[in-house]
Amino acid sequence: MPNKIKAMMNVLTMLKNELACFLLIAIIVLPAVALADALDDAVAEDSLLATMAEALNAYDIDVAYNLNDRSLARGRISRPRLGRFPDIPLNRYATSAELIAWELEFAAGEIGGLVLLGNSTADSANQSDFLQSWLQATSSDRQFVTFFTEDDEVAEKIGSVASDYGYAVLSLNGASAELAGNFYATAAQRLAIDSREARRYRTEVTELSFLGERVRRNSNSLFREGNQDRLARNEPSVFLKETLGDEFNQSTIREIIVPGGVALGETARLPLEINSLRFANGSLSLLDAEDTEWRLPNLSIKTIKALFDFVERSETIQSDAIVDIDENRRVKMSSALRDTDVGYEILHADTMPFEYVPNLDVTKSVVIDTAVDWELAAAQRLEFETDYEVRFLSADNMRIAQTRVAMEYEYSSSLDISEYRDAWGREVRRLRENLDYSGLGKSMGKVANYAGWIALFRKLKADQVPFVQGRYEFMKIDKTGQLTPSRY
Repeated sequence: MPNKIKAMMNVLTMLKNELACFLLIAIIVLPAVALADALDDAVAEDSLLATMAEALNAYDIDVAYNLNDRSLARGRISRPRLGRFPDIPLNRYATSAELIAWELEFAAGEIGGLVLLGNSTADSANQSDFLQSWLQATSSDRQFVTFFTEDDEVAEKIGSVASDYGYAVLSLNGASAELAGNFYATAAQRLAIDSREARRYRTEVTELSFLGERVRRNSNSLFREGNQDRLARNEPSVFLKETLGDEFNQSTIREIIVPGGVALGETARLPLEINSLRFANGSLSLLDAEDTEWRLPNLSIKTIKALFDFVERSETIQSDAIVDIDENRRVKMSSALRDTDVGYEILHADTMPFEYVPNLDVTKSVVIDTAVDWELAAAQRLEFETDYEVRFLSADNMRIAQTRVAMEYEYSSSLDISEYRDAWGREVRRLRENLDYSGLGKSMGKVANYAGWIALFRKLKADQVPFVQGRYEFMKIDKTGQLTPSRY
């Protein structure tokens, strides 16, 4: 009997040792498996990374579809990685601020760029011709890799592999900051090389600043709610103008508590199909399906740039609000229009409604666009008409904004005039017979004009109309003008 007990004890000891070995192996192997899964996640759906993954592995370079994946972003990095970011999807072009930051660090020799052009035989020996081939290529073929200069050898290996797989490759080493910036500004797909050295580098360049950062839990973004909260922190109260309701429908959400100011958010209707947007000789124009150029109304290019930036910001934070002045005369202005002439003009217009309609028992006014129609004009020009309303608001017993009076106008860009159309609301009878309707419409003329351009840019963005020809020069336009006051 004692011998049987002793034998059983030996078996238990052996099983215990085997279990310990198994657990040790699991501790070592499972994270490696998880890392491999993270590196391979969705790569099969990525033509560039899937094509080069095996060849790059031979050079001790990993590929990752999501460099911000939670399982690998904060972990120890043993080999450099080529990959993408969830917050820089296809056709998410660099903003003016991103472009300036990138160019400054490139000019200082801190970072480098690698241009990968698919489906092309462009000659890298002629950088100017290569750029033209790049600008004429489709979005899926324009790939740009940013890297810290200490990873230059890694970039060379990536370029060599890409070349072997049919990509036209251009290393920007020694290129001018302007040429390099032109590629960066028009890159439809932006990647980066992740390495220990790159993570230690302190930078303002978006791609490199994202390295080592993990997406939020239950999200595929580094930012809460798609970056809206952080970006909207110093903006006017975030709201979409349709939540204010109309003549037949009341305000739809209770978070809208008596908003005011100016809110523009229509998407234009166009009379023809647009294939591309182009900037040349200081002006923007549209090209249709037959490559016919259509000229746009005259407007300061600084103003156009500011309105273009507003649409980008508005789409990001999901808000149509441009300006609001509170009861203490403190001004809140969209950051895209802050310290610009157009911002100041809209701010001034926001103060005018009560100058013309002083006898209503309300606390807020808001100017909103309701429709924008672009039309064909003579000499291959386009003009537009903007329908807009000047509303006077107060809160109901639930603290929800209610329209007491709305005055409807129609603005013509060709005539540069606003015509009064109608009024509605429960207090419409309180409007005085001698009210200067035309004077109020004239004071809103610039707002209505800007609404037409904003609606155009929204339409082009919604239709994903390409804008690469002249984009670099356009994004470098200095839009600054009259300072936005803190109080008005």
